[in-house]
Amino acid sequence: MYIMYVISFLIGFVFGIIPFAYLIGRFKGINLKNEGSGNIGATNLGRSLGGIYFIIGFLLDAFKGLIPVIIANLLHMSPVFAGAGAIIGHVFNPFFGFRGGKGVSTTIGVTIGILPVSFAISLILWLFVYFSTLLVSLASIVLALSLPILSFTLKEGTTIERIFIMLIAIMILFAHRANMKRLLKGSEPKTRLWKRK
Repeated sequence: MYIMYVISFLIGFVFGIIPFAYLIGRFKGINLKNEGSGNIGATNLGRSLGGIYFIIGFLLDAFKGLIPVIIANLLHMSPVFAGAGAIIGHVFNPFFGFRGGKGVSTTIGVTIGILPVSFAISLILWLFVYFSTLLVSLASIVLALSLPILSFTLKEGTTIERIFIMLIAIMILFAHRANMKRLLKGSEPKTRLWKRK
């Protein structure tokens, strides 16, 4: 029984450590570690190369959270452990000294597979906050806070799945601690997903 949890986690972890945004940046001739915030996630990719690259990086990072959950379900393993592996692999990437992205996009992929209704409502909140402020970090913090609240309120998924999402939300908030300081100071950079006319 326990070996299935380990295998599920490892499947997710293998997907999670693929640094899509970083690889896209290198393909375009930049090193995200030396650009903007130095983060290897989709937001820094978007700030460095433009909105379309943010969208591409965001979707790829989301898929590396969703696909392990789908695989785990198909193989009758643990989608929660697969999702945890993907998110932890993304946030604590061993290829970058155990420092990776913030985990929001990968969490979204995992949540689509586990708690789709809670995700759909949280996505609406993310979109509202982003288009109101152009602050990806603030929108992501709102998403992280709303996911566990909605899953418990709607009683969606199993208790383990809801607790899992709550723990992941705490991890995402911790990963955004520098962003929170900049938000309080009013120095957090905005990310525009479209070109100015």
